[in-house]
Amino acid sequence: MSEPFDPAVRRLLDKVYANKGSWQQVWLPDPTLRQRTRFIGIGINVDGPDPLPAGGGVNARTRWARGFIRALYYQHRNFSPMRGKSWEKRTSPRNTGGLRVQVGRHVPASPQFDPANPSAGGFPARRRIRVQLAAGGKAKATAVARLSDEDRIYTKSGAAAARWGGAGKYRDWA
Repeated sequence: MSEPFDPAVRRLLDKVYANKGSWQQVWLPDPTLRQRTRFIGIGINVDGPDPLPAGGGVNARTRWARGFIRALYYQHRNFSPMRGKSWEKRTSPRNTGGLRVQVGRHVPASPQFDPANPSAGGFPARRRIRVQLAAGGKAKATAVARLSDEDRIYTKSGAAAARWGGAGKYRDWA
């Protein structure tokens, strides 16, 4: 479900990489009728609630936004540009420079928006997605040390904490 987002995600990540440490945002429009129909046909309700419970990572609010976030992390880890190269498969997955992602509330479509004729004017229903490339090195270590165990993937002793979970635990599709 995340593959259709790849071009938009790469454009957003280009802005994020060019402005490290500052928030970059994009509006994620709701899925079109054609997109909804396509995914319902394979058993995924894109308007359904995000399968991750609160405290289990980024609350994407819907499966549609979860697909966008999955594309963000996948592109960042496996395709983010290396020095002087374009968006091609990395020789090794990126393991530095963590992304911070926030998903905003749902904003309804403006009254003059016509889904049958989007070029006529108005704005579609959408959500704001904000992304930041967090600082690494000493700044990262200091920030992580300030987090409580509830906000960490692992406790300071190395055990799994509240934000940890296996993928199979939250997926209800095969």
